[in-house]
Amino acid sequence: MTGYLNVEPITAVAAFHSVGADRNCGFRAVSFDVYQDQAKWTTVKADMLKTYLEYKDTLYKVVDTDVVVQFEEQRIIKRLQSTKSPCLDDLHLWFSTFICPQLVADTYERPVIMYCYVENCLKTGEKRINYESQLYVPLINMQLADSSKPITLLLAFSHFYYVEFGHTPKGRMKKINKPVLNMDHQRLRNDYPNLCNPTDYSVLF
Repeated sequence: MTGYLNVEPITAVAAFHSVGADRNCGFRAVSFDVYQDQAKWTTVKADMLKTYLEYKDTLYKVVDTDVVVQFEEQRIIKRLQSTKSPCLDDLHLWFSTFICPQLVADTYERPVIMYCYVENCLKTGEKRINYESQLYVPLINMQLADSSKPITLLLAFSHFYYVEFGHTPKGRMKKINKPVLNMDHQRLRNDYPNLCNPTDYSVLF
């Protein structure tokens, strides 16, 4: 599994945890961290839905026409209300890498690190591998002590894994190369200064 993760040093990774492959795996991976039990993935969805409904007209509002905004809103609500398992035939119910990581960060007031491993086969037969990593920082609130307790996910071959990092003797997470801050972070802070915490927690990373 270490070959799927662009982390330096790789020795900072303590374990990879594969969760149920019913296409609710993203929510299961979050549940594995938050509740130490992947079976509580529906509780994770309920938690996220509560946060989404509170800020759906601001922080999580899609920038587009009114028709598209309404469509996306209903699709996100449907995703978070669904308890269908498995849901192999409906990708709109899966954990979205577009909005879900930020929702998780704000819901549990902890940073989220999202790693992706993508293989593309060129016409020449050559395999091209892309490693991606993004950091999502809570916009509303976070205890400073939780800045070193990220919820870390890896998406590889359409399956989510929970990534567990090792800790120092003092209990702090081992240092790793910094993931890229997601592109919407500063835009949202600029657009909604009254909702976002005055402290930009991204400076802690």
